[in-house]
Amino acid sequence: MRQEQEAALTRQRHPVDKRERVSQLDAMEQLEEELTCPICCCLFEDPRVLLCSHSFCKKCLEGLLEGSRGLAFRTPLKCPTCRKETPHNGANSLQINYSLRGIVEKYSKIRVLPKMSVCKQHLGQPLNIFCATDLKLICGFCATTEQHRGHRFSSLEDAFEREKECFEELQRGVQSWQSADILSCLESLQDGKKKALQSVSRDAEEVTDYFDKLISTIDCKKNEILSDLETLKLVVMQAYDPDITRLGAALEERERALCLAESFKSITDPLCFLQQMQEFRAKFRILRETLLPDCKDKDHIGPLVRNFDVKKWDSLRLREVDKISVPHEKVSYRAGCARATAPKAIALCARLCVAVALLLGTHVLAASAQLRYEPVLEALTSRFCQSTEFLRDLASSSTSLLSVGQQYFISIVDSTVKFFSFYH
Repeated sequence: MRQEQEAALTRQRHPVDKRERVSQLDAMEQLEEELTCPICCCLFEDPRVLLCSHSFCKKCLEGLLEGSRGLAFRTPLKCPTCRKETPHNGANSLQINYSLRGIVEKYSKIRVLPKMSVCKQHLGQPLNIFCATDLKLICGFCATTEQHRGHRFSSLEDAFEREKECFEELQRGVQSWQSADILSCLESLQDGKKKALQSVSRDAEEVTDYFDKLISTIDCKKNEILSDLETLKLVVMQAYDPDITRLGAALEERERALCLAESFKSITDPLCFLQQMQEFRAKFRILRETLLPDCKDKDHIGPLVRNFDVKKWDSLRLREVDKISVPHEKVSYRAGCARATAPKAIALCARLCVAVALLLGTHVLAASAQLRYEPVLEALTSRFCQSTEFLRDLASSSTSLLSVGQQYFISIVDSTVKFFSFYH
């Protein structure tokens, strides 16, 4: 029965105390508003009263009077609130509002006083009871709740004496704590952290250096291949452009010959006709002497372009990026045929050497005598390198001979054509 009465009393008192607390806060705000200067919006400082009974800070009034200082006659001070004029002889001549200054001083002292701790669960209720069971401060409402039913309570003074003794025991316990072991463990952890971070930093630097070098290698290989492809463009243009230009000129000459034929076809004057006929015959001779190029002569140019496939690079590993070969090295139009056979011979020799190496490797593993075959493998490698160099020199020599022979043959054909044309 007593508990029900306390609960009912709690329900009745809590809203009232809450409203009282809110009303007190509102009253303080209203009081502060009345004690605030309307010019600087701060608490009055050395307030001076005008004839209209409005008060302002002395510094604020001096600021208003600053504008009329240079005038020949002193203008009355107009109240910033009601605009009523007040004669003056400077801000110091105005009456001090002693009562307002006293109220402001008392309010300032009250405002800076420490606020009483209040309960977070019950708004505005002071923490004035100590629960000895939970060892915590509570308010009067908390003491009547189910959470603290059957607990022991005490006044703040008694709790202070008991907790002070407990504080001394706790202080001695803190002082005797294993601080040395903790410091040692802390130093060990910090040292381990430092070493781990240094290791991670070294790994990060290695990764950065590795990928920077890899990117640089890829860029160099890319530029090398693109440069070689630009050279290949020049080779293709060198192979096709002369014949294309020559045949285009021949077609233009044919059009001019047809236009000439149309122009003198209806001429009846013998002399004029014979002159035009002579010119027409000369143009026809030029057309007849224009030889069509052999398109098969340029079949080796097509495979140079078609055989280049970037998909073959997909099987390469990152560290083998530098092993990507350029599509064509030092290729030229005249040397196309000779260059086409050299890679086949080199590839054949490479396959034979790999097969021999595999057979030797199998035999060595079976006999468990790998050291005895190392000189043999080194000799085979040396012979393979020498064979490769020999084939490259042979291809280069063949290219030079083929180029000279083609130029010589072309010069003979040109001389023969000119000879027969002269006596035709």
